[in-house]
Amino acid sequence: MDVLLGLKDAIESDARIDPKKKRKWVDFLVIARKDFYNKWVKEDVHKALFVSFEQEAQDLLDKYLDEVEATLDSRMIKDPMTGEERKPDERFLRSVEEKIDVSDSGKQSFRQEIVRKAMGAFKRGDKFTLHSHALLHDAIGQYLFEQRRDVLRLVSSSTRPDEEAKQKISVVEKRLIDEYGYDVHSAREALNYVTTLLAQE
Repeated sequence: MDVLLGLKDAIESDARIDPKKKRKWVDFLVIARKDFYNKWVKEDVHKALFVSFEQEAQDLLDKYLDEVEATLDSRMIKDPMTGEERKPDERFLRSVEEKIDVSDSGKQSFRQEIVRKAMGAFKRGDKFTLHSHALLHDAIGQYLFEQRRDVLRLVSSSTRPDEEAKQKISVVEKRLIDEYGYDVHSAREALNYVTTLLAQE
């Protein structure tokens, strides 16, 4: 960020550069800085938010594995709520996989790779967790982030969020401060800023 600001200052103060070119270069730097900042702060908030939903993320991973295994075995799944049998949830599988650009033609090999790794973990006596497969970890994280936007919206839209929301918000803020170098004010600003970005998407 400092490099971009330094370049902007250097361009603006250089008398040798044509004013039209100067304006064009500065506009480009402003856009580059904004895009970089948007991605950077959104990523930080995403990672910090993910931790407060770690159990939910693991549950999503388990659901993903169940759905993938049923799909690959061409079998039905027993719904835990109703006890009825149903087809695997292809829409759920694709919505997770699309987060990491797994194409429709590549989904079968991706799913087979996941099941192989899960079976390998099982044979070793380990549990297949979010940390067992980096790409799937990212996909589940992004999926969960999309599903939990409402928690972020509470940061700026609720004047009095309930206790559960307050607790989740404070966990995210604390993680931004402890692990990403934010101070209290900038952590709050980052949450508000990302909430605004999400509202525009």
